[in-house]
Amino acid sequence: MRSLLRQLFYFIFLTASLLLSHGLCANESPAYLVNALKIKTLAIAYERYEVQGNFNSIVIPIKRAGKLILIDAYADSVSGSLILDTGSAGIVLNQIYFRNERKSSGQQSGGITGKLRNTKKTKIKKLSFDEIVFENIMVDLVDLGHLEKVREVKILGFFGLCLFRDFELVLDLKNNVLELHRLNDEGWRLSQQPVPVPDLELEVYNYSDVFFVEGRIANRRLIFCLDTGAESNVLDSYLSDKILKTVKILSRSSLRGVGKQEKEVFYGLMNEFILNDKAYPPMQTIITNLSQMSDSYGMEIHGMLGCNFFEQGVYYLNMKTDVLGVVFHEQIKP
Repeated sequence: MRSLLRQLFYFIFLTASLLLSHGLCANESPAYLVNALKIKTLAIAYERYEVQGNFNSIVIPIKRAGKLILIDAYADSVSGSLILDTGSAGIVLNQIYFRNERKSSGQQSGGITGKLRNTKKTKIKKLSFDEIVFENIMVDLVDLGHLEKVREVKILGFFGLCLFRDFELVLDLKNNVLELHRLNDEGWRLSQQPVPVPDLELEVYNYSDVFFVEGRIANRRLIFCLDTGAESNVLDSYLSDKILKTVKILSRSSLRGVGKQEKEVFYGLMNEFILNDKAYPPMQTIITNLSQMSDSYGMEIHGMLGCNFFEQGVYYLNMKTDVLGVVFHEQIKP
């Protein structure tokens, strides 16, 4: 297993366009499959981001573009939307808006279609959203123009959970809010606000600020990445037939990455997904090869839990204790 303490991986998951051989949903664009552009950045573990701001708890409004989770933000003098992407540990900004910044060479990145490219790094004097401010931070720069075109919104960039190592995150997509609660060393809220009793609670695996859970399909234990940047759940096409047969296939599509190479993907409904003995309802899912994603993370993963998963309830992630709690919406409570 590769050491994430010493290496920085850049991984382009989906870029440019998705060429559909069949329609998906009547009310969704082709890019609904996952992201039109998905870059996985596993940041060096010792990178430290200090949150500036005199608050113990804060509620941040979020917006949606498709199923992307967006927060209004500023990077230096540039305004736009940042994507909340728990599947990435680092910070990536759209190089379209930072062409005049002083840049240094980045690492080589590998896409799901196998294409490699180089990325750039630069220092941002100030990154802010709501009352939260980060100063003098290094970021990666990548062209996110394809994603802007598909979603028709100004995308400033995206960020992962490395920014909030001292916080509990509460994600409520039903009410479109993200809560941040500052924690003490033992993982308790400094604000002393009460935490609702969860319907489901389990330990999660924190691997360089990216979180993984163990779920089951067809009574088989599988490792999933918690990924708010994925517009759909994803299952690895190399899983056993017993597992893949639980997915109701709705369509087949062609995926085009940063180059001319194409990959075939399947779209359907994931059934029989169980998390800590809680059975989830059918969720929209993509089936494709995740071997390069596993290489990027430095560990084998069998799937990704995206926005369809996070729409099932209110999720509480404690970054100090590595515990995930879920309060399900009434219609799917046990």
